[in-house]
Amino acid sequence: MKKERKNKLKIFATCGSALEFDDLTKKLDEINKNKKLDVTIQTGKGKYIPKNSDYFKFTNDMNKYYDWADVVITHTGAGTIFELLNRHKKIIVVVNKLAINNHELAKKFDDYHNLKFVLNMDSLFDVIKRGFISNKYKFLKNNIPKNIIDFIYKL
Repeated sequence: MKKERKNKLKIFATCGSALEFDDLTKKLDEINKNKKLDVTIQTGKGKYIPKNSDYFKFTNDMNKYYDWADVVITHTGAGTIFELLNRHKKIIVVVNKLAINNHELAKKFDDYHNLKFVLNMDSLFDVIKRGFISNKYKFLKNNIPKNIIDFIYKL
């Protein structure tokens, strides 16, 4: 893990493991061109190499990055969204145009202010700069059975 930079917003972006998500990597790297943020990107299958941000392709331990970050930016994957909600993280969900966009889940959590859903990548900087309300999602006992969550994480 890298040395922490003081007084900078720590952002971790995960592009997933199934598809490339260079749109997110490029946009976040562009936003961080002045290095005013502390950014780490899990680039997955992406081809773009960040110039202004720390990055890696894959890891077996996403938890340390989730724990480290003030804000996590992710794709619309249900497993990742539920993991981050369970950790009470500030979450920005963005659409990967290469994926089948089933973003109703992210939109619903945005409606309840549990995360911020960004449909247009061009508005990502504004969301980061302004900040946003992030209500903690309260999992009800047996709301989502553990075996279903475990199944989603194994996909």
